[in-house]
Amino acid sequence: MDLHHGGWAREVDAELRLSQGKLPEGLAGTLYRNGPGNHLSDYVIDGDGLVSAVTFTPGRPVRVRSRYVRTPSYAAALGARAAGRDGAPSGDGPPVRLGGANAAGGRLRNALRLPASQANTSVAMIDGRLLALWEADLPWELEPGSLATLGRCDLDGAVGPSGAVGRRLGSPYSAHPCWDPATAELWNFGCVYGPRPSLEIYRTRKGGPTERLRSIRLPRRHMVHDFAMTATHLVFCLGPVVLDMPAMMSGRLTTFEAMRWHGDQPTRILLVPRAGGPFRVVETDPWFQWHFAGAYDDGADIVFDLVRFRSWTVMHEALSSLSHLTDASCSPVGRLWRYRVGPSGKVEGHQIHSLPLEFPTIDPRLATTAHRDVYGAAATEPGFGVAFSAVARYDTERGEADIHDYGPGHLVSEPLFVPGDPGRPDGRGWLIAYENEIAAGATNIVIFDAGAVADGPVCTLPVPESLGYTFHGQWVQA
Repeated sequence: MDLHHGGWAREVDAELRLSQGKLPEGLAGTLYRNGPGNHLSDYVIDGDGLVSAVTFTPGRPVRVRSRYVRTPSYAAALGARAAGRDGAPSGDGPPVRLGGANAAGGRLRNALRLPASQANTSVAMIDGRLLALWEADLPWELEPGSLATLGRCDLDGAVGPSGAVGRRLGSPYSAHPCWDPATAELWNFGCVYGPRPSLEIYRTRKGGPTERLRSIRLPRRHMVHDFAMTATHLVFCLGPVVLDMPAMMSGRLTTFEAMRWHGDQPTRILLVPRAGGPFRVVETDPWFQWHFAGAYDDGADIVFDLVRFRSWTVMHEALSSLSHLTDASCSPVGRLWRYRVGPSGKVEGHQIHSLPLEFPTIDPRLATTAHRDVYGAAATEPGFGVAFSAVARYDTERGEADIHDYGPGHLVSEPLFVPGDPGRPDGRGWLIAYENEIAAGATNIVIFDAGAVADGPVCTLPVPESLGYTFHGQWVQA
C-alpha cells in the first residue's frame, strides 16, 4: 500500500521476526493502533479505519493482526473498488460523503448528509470494551482478539441510540478520552454542531457505566478535537476555527472546506471543574492545535502542554493533499508550547522547543500530574523540514530534544510510552511506534529506550503487509 490516493492496505495476521536488536525482557501486552487503511480522496484523513494489534508475550513470537472496521463507509468503498471505481474523487467521486470530499452526484446528493463514519482516528480499551473512535460518531466496538467488528456502541445509552442519524448529530464521542489513574476514571467529550452547539461531557468509572455528566453551550460551532485533564479540571481550547453549518449541510462545501479560520478572534480557554459547578472562560491570542500532551495543577494554576500551529488555514492546505504528508515544502509547522492559567485569568505561554512536533504523548501513569518528558513524531530541521521522520523525547525542564531520525522517505507514528516496571513511575520504559517506508509501502514496529532515543531502536520488527499511516492508539498491559 502506498500513502497516496487509491492505496489499500491488506489485512494481516502473522508472526513477526526481528530484523535488528533484541526485544526488551518482560515486555507483555498489546499495542492497538488505528488509522486510514485506504485513501478515498486526496484528503489525508479520508479513509476507512484499519485497526492493528501487535501482541508481545514473553517466550512466544510477536504477533500482528489488522482488520478494517466494517462501517457502511467501508462497505461502500469495497463495492466501488469491486466495480473498478475505487472511490476515486475524480469522475464519479467517492461513493459516500467524506470529510474532505463530497459523494458522487453533485450538490443535491450531498445536501443534508453528514460525512460517513470511518472510525479511523483512534482505538481505546474502555472498561473491557475495545472501541474504534472517530469524533463525529458513536464508537465502534471490536472483539479484542480477532478485531472483528461488533457494531456501533452506545456506551450503555450514554451517547444515545446507535445507528440513528439524528442522534449521531447530537451524540458523538471524541477520539481522545483522558484517563486518570488516581481515580480510575475515564473522561471524554462530544462536540455537537446542531442548532445549539455544545460540548457533551462523559465519565466512565472503572467497573461502572458511562455517564453523560453535563452539557456546555458553545458560543459558536468551534472545531474541538482534543482536551486535557488535571486532577481538578477539564481543559478545552476553543480556537477561532468555526464550522459554517449552512454551507456544509447545503452540499456546497465539504466539511473541512466549511471550517473557517477567524484569525482576528481570540482562542478561548475553557476550564470545566470535574467536581461540577461554574466553568471559566479565559481569552488569549489565536492559535490552532490538534493535540494536547498533558496537563496538571500547580497550586492554583493550571498548566498544560500542546502542539501549537499558526492557524487552521495552513493546516487545511497541508491536509488537502496527500502529497503534503511527505513533501517538506508543504508541511505545516507545529511546535510544543506550555501554557499556565492563573486564578485571576492571567495566561502565560512559551515555546518549549523550536523543532516541529506532532502526536505528543506522555507516560500515561503521570496523566493529570506534573510530567517532564513529552514524546512525539518530529521533524529534524527548523521551519519546513523533513515531515515527521523522527521519534523524539522533549525535556520540558531543560528545553532539550533527544531524537532519532529515519530521514527522507520515512514517516513515524505517534510513539507510545510503555513502562519498564508498571508499578514504578520512574520515567524508565520503552517507546513503541510504527515506522513507515513510503516508497516500499512497508511498516516496521520499532522500540526505543525512552531515556535514550538518540541511540536508535533497541529492536525492529518488519511487518509483512503495510499497516498504513496510523494516528493514535493505546498500549494495554497484559
